Amino acid sequence: MTDESLLDAWRRGDRTLGNELFARHIRSVSRFFRTKVPDAAEDLTQQTFLALLDPARIPTVSFRAYLFGIARNQLLMHLRGKTRAAARFDPLTHSAPDAGASPVRVAQAGEQSRALAVALQKLPVDYQVALELHYFDGLSVAEISEVVGKPAGTIKSLLSRGRDLLRERIAELVGDEVLVASLHGELDRWMAARRDDEA
Repeated sequence: MTDESLLDAWRRGDRTLGNELFARHIRSVSRFFRTKVPDAAEDLTQQTFLALLDPARIPTVSFRAYLFGIARNQLLMHLRGKTRAAARFDPLTHSAPDAGASPVRVAQAGEQSRALAVALQKLPVDYQVALELHYFDGLSVAEISEVVGKPAGTIKSLLSRGRDLLRERIAELVGDEVLVASLHGELDRWMAARRDDEA
């Protein structure tokens, strides 16, 4: 069954098919939040799936774009709630830690994985979201455009600038030039595998 069919059945009360939809996407949604707000990831994941049941919400895009659009909205509401009233949280200029989110902790991960996770979290939220959805979850530029609510050209710019910012953050975090070069090599291979999808 398609995701859309599962969602429709779940909304009509079929918990078994709702559980199937949940099982299909729980890992990617959970990772989406763990890399930004690890302490709130579980609650935000639950809120995202519960929001799917709202009959007023009608998917007009691919299911994954719809799901991550809800997840991004949940994330921004959470981060704005943590930001002092005097400050306005802007996902294009502020990272999750800027709003007071706990830093990512990568248990039992290698130095490269830890450096990448920390560097990603230091990016402004919309750069991090665009990079992760494109490279980790395989969303197209058009789908990310729906998630973030910005034109496809802007998403291409977010991805391009995001890659540059990520390299800069890694260089700032890692003093070892050999490790920096190694990480940059891994990033280039990782990114090249999907770069054609941005055309």
